[in-house]
Amino acid sequence: MADSSTQVFGIYIDAPAAKVWEAIVSSEYTTKYGYGGALEIDLAPGGAFRHLTTDEMKQMGMGDVAVTGTVVEADPPRKLVLDWAAVWHDEPPSRLTWDIAEGPSGLTRVTLTHELPESPKTAADVAGNGDAENGGGGWPWELSSLKTLLETGRPMTTAGGR
Repeated sequence: MADSSTQVFGIYIDAPAAKVWEAIVSSEYTTKYGYGGALEIDLAPGGAFRHLTTDEMKQMGMGDVAVTGTVVEADPPRKLVLDWAAVWHDEPPSRLTWDIAEGPSGLTRVTLTHELPESPKTAADVAGNGDAENGGGGWPWELSSLKTLLETGRPMTTAGGR
């Protein structure tokens, strides 16, 4: 990816938009896909967002929180916009937008846009150019894991046993 300051990822999920929304904003789901971890989110504009770390992350030296942020817009089940900051980098928050669109068949298109003009280290991490089996899958891996969970009811198989 030559210019990673804006990254756009899309995936189709065979689930209703309301279920996709719930999976994005609810710890009931966030603990079961991707990098895991419970979520604390106030879905009002200006509300706080915190994605908490897992025990495995803490064993790697991380604190209690992996990502912090602020809700910019919440329009369930269609759109969630966050000012989003990875705590492992000392960079300004970036803009993360989830667009969710359900088609007439019930198939839902999820488009994730991450604008990172002042966050090059975070941009490299979330691009998914690393080793997904060892935690370097970024947003492509996170979206694939979300899809697997919603379509099969089970977490995606990884080397880490999640």
